[in-house]
Amino acid sequence: MTKDDELKPETKARFQREQLRVEGGLKEHEEYAAELAPSARRIPYGDSFTRSSTRSIQTEDVSDEEMEEMVQAVTRNKAVGYTALLIALLSLFVWPVVLGISGVILGIYAFSLGNKALGSWSIALGLLAVFAYFVLVPFYA
Repeated sequence: MTKDDELKPETKARFQREQLRVEGGLKEHEEYAAELAPSARRIPYGDSFTRSSTRSIQTEDVSDEEMEEMVQAVTRNKAVGYTALLIALLSLFVWPVVLGISGVILGIYAFSLGNKALGSWSIALGLLAVFAYFVLVPFYA
């Protein structure tokens, strides 16, 4: 990689801000299938980004306070996802109905905040715990 192939600092900062917006769910016109779709922006070997691409990127300056707010939003969203997963895992061993339903509700909330994987796992494990409880209780009662 030569010196000409490296990204300029302002270009790198712009892409980092865009990534924080996408991960934090702060983008208004976000598509849900964007996680599976290939990236529309390709920068081979660090060439400068051109505006001739089909997708326009907002290039307005973001203040430090807004950047800090985006980072906190991403961190908050991940915390909700991990809490939902922990509650759903606990529901497999203790209070399956109460914690299972709580895990499903928090999983749906985490999914809506943008944590698709953590939310899906929480929903699945919570439903599994509740279903297993109602199926297995008649055999042991």
